[in-house]
Amino acid sequence: MYAMQYEIKLPNDYDMDIIRNRVKMNGFKTDNFPGLSLKAYLIKEKDHNNITNIYAPFYLWNDSEGMNKFIFDGYYDNIISSFGWRKISIGIKYEAKIEKNIKKSRYLVEEYIDIQPVSSIKKLDIKSSFECYENTLSEVIIYNPEKWKVVKFSFVENLPNKLNEHVSYYEILHISN
Repeated sequence: MYAMQYEIKLPNDYDMDIIRNRVKMNGFKTDNFPGLSLKAYLIKEKDHNNITNIYAPFYLWNDSEGMNKFIFDGYYDNIISSFGWRKISIGIKYEAKIEKNIKKSRYLVEEYIDIQPVSSIKKLDIKSSFECYENTLSEVIIYNPEKWKVVKFSFVENLPNKLNEHVSYYEILHISN
C-alpha cells in the first residue's frame, strides 16, 4: 500500500465553505475508485491551533496502478486546474488498521517522528513512538525512507484533550472507501 497527500495552503481569509461545498458536490466521485483503499477529504481552518487554512486530501492506495491512474489519467488535473501545480507527498504503508466504522471519524490526527540513524533498524519499535488515542476508529502508519520520517494518521470521532508539538489535526469532510 502507498499513501499520498498534497497540501493546498489557502489565504487566511479564504471562505472554507467553498472547499466544504466542493467536497459535498464531488467527494462521492472517488467512492470505489480502482485501487483506492480510502480517501479522506481533509481541511485545517485558521484558528489557535492552525496558522493558515489548508485543504489536504489523504489517499491510501492498494497498489501503484490505482495511484498512477489517478495522477496520470486526468483525475489529478482537477487539482491542477483549481489550485495549480502541487507537490505530492508519498509514503509506504508500515501498518494500516481500517475498520468498518471509519466513516464515523470527524478528525484525523497526524503525528510525525524522525527515525534517527542507528546501527540496526531490525529492532526499531515504531508503534511505541506514537500516542494512542481512546476513540481511534482506524489508523495508518506510513514511512518515507528518503526522509526517514514516519507518520501516524489516527481517525478519531473526537479530538484528544491535549496534543503535543509533533501532532496536528484535520477536520474530515468525507471519506471514500
